[in-house]
Amino acid sequence: MRRRFEATADEDERLSGRLAGHMAVEWQCLDALLTSELADAARARYAALVRSAMAGIAWGVDAHLLTAALDAMRNPDLTPSGIRADPAGAAALLRTASWFGDTTATTTAEQAASPSRSDLDWTAYITALEAVVAPT
Repeated sequence: MRRRFEATADEDERLSGRLAGHMAVEWQCLDALLTSELADAARARYAALVRSAMAGIAWGVDAHLLTAALDAMRNPDLTPSGIRADPAGAAALLRTASWFGDTTATTTAEQAASPSRSDLDWTAYITALEAVVAPT
């Protein structure tokens, strides 16, 4: 389980950094939409970008939570003699590690649903651009 947590934390951190890099470029490019003709398109495109940026932040949060869970699991002596010596302490740290894992699962599930929420933003963006480029 620890290896999986480590691998997932590393991957989440990598994804968070990658997405943050892409978003940094996007924020600058979107300034071109801040004209009176493209204001409606800008609003929709910024909404999609906000969702993507928040997903990247969530990946970083997940990486921190998994790392904290790993640290909590490394601290207690989980050998039979260690647990007998401090059963309450071992239980408290494992409960906390479990909470970190549960919270990570929740944030991951919430972000997994997020890309579909951007579909409406992208559709609105494309529709607004089409209205400017090819007015009927």
